[in-house]
Amino acid sequence: MTKYDVRVRYSFEGTYKVVAEDRDEAERMVTEDCGLVLGGNIHTTCDDDEVTDWKFGSHPDMQILSFRERDKKGKVKYTAMCFGDRIEELRKDIIEAIRQLLYAHGLKEISFADNDEDPVWVIWFGKNGDPYECRVTGLEVTDNSLTVFASEKECGEEVACRTPYELGASNIDWLNQMYEAAMLQLENTNGNS
Repeated sequence: MTKYDVRVRYSFEGTYKVVAEDRDEAERMVTEDCGLVLGGNIHTTCDDDEVTDWKFGSHPDMQILSFRERDKKGKVKYTAMCFGDRIEELRKDIIEAIRQLLYAHGLKEISFADNDEDPVWVIWFGKNGDPYECRVTGLEVTDNSLTVFASEKECGEEVACRTPYELGASNIDWLNQMYEAAMLQLENTNGNS
């Protein structure tokens, strides 16, 4: 038999209902005054009129982070890291955040202007597998999909990605930049800058 150190992460996900002056105060309250201790309960040190409720499942999600095999003397032979599930989960979370952001503003799509100071760039691969640098020009969401629209840098050809593994819809860094660009544009549009 071989000994393995299996590193795992248990995570509880839920929502605190917080009464605060703004987003920064709400974040501070939850960061500083709300928590969970293993073997204990979800708790807060805030007053009942500040944190009015919370809802968390009682069973955590588990992610295996790594395997470390040890030889008979106890020395580590190798470590195998496991990223696939975490990357896929993060990709889905960012797409869901984009969807919720647009829905919160009564939108199903957003276009980015040509004069954006900090556009989002992605790489699109043509039919022959040739890479093309593209500027993201818009996003469209449905309840189960995200479509990314982009313009090729050199010739201006418009391309669209309707599956999660084309264009920038699988790259979590690019997705995060798309989310931030949409949030910035929507907040500036609503006068919240």
